[in-house]
Amino acid sequence: MAQASGQKDEQQGPGRKGVWSLLADRGGQSAIEFTLLLPLMALMFAGTVDLGEGLMVQRKINQIAEVASDIVAQEARWNASDLRTLLEGTAAILTPFDSTELDIQVAIVDFDAAGNASVNWSRAYQADQLASGTPPPFDIPDDVVESGVQLVIAKVDYTMTTPFTSLLSSITGNTEYSFVGKAISRPRVGDKISLK
Repeated sequence: MAQASGQKDEQQGPGRKGVWSLLADRGGQSAIEFTLLLPLMALMFAGTVDLGEGLMVQRKINQIAEVASDIVAQEARWNASDLRTLLEGTAAILTPFDSTELDIQVAIVDFDAAGNASVNWSRAYQADQLASGTPPPFDIPDDVVESGVQLVIAKVDYTMTTPFTSLLSSITGNTEYSFVGKAISRPRVGDKISLK
């Protein structure tokens, strides 16, 4: 009788008993769940690393702009050599990130009686200097403008790619990340800053 029952199970179709036992077996469930979640976990890790690097770089870019404008504002007279040294020094703030894509512009901005801004003189690191008489590279708020008082402005541009940029480009839509830092300072010694 036992043989007849076994023969009957085989006659119902091959693997029928195996499917039910496989569905009841929970031995490999963790491995399957891990396999399904691994790509999502890897993507979240890559996103966290990219976000962390991006926040660190943005902080450094802002610091470069603030330090450059603040130090220029501390002197009434500058020469080209000292400004070049200052800008090279502020670029070192970006360490340990690569500075080949770093552009720094520092300009002294004049204001006419109507409050219109124009560049008096400018110096740059790995970027073009702003021409005298041109408008500043970004808008200056009206509440910091004083007639007859120059302002020091600094603008920093930086572009970078991370190890995960290409992996995340389908999600972010970016093949590289761009950062901009801006700072404005008032001269500390008098109202004007000259270039020797």
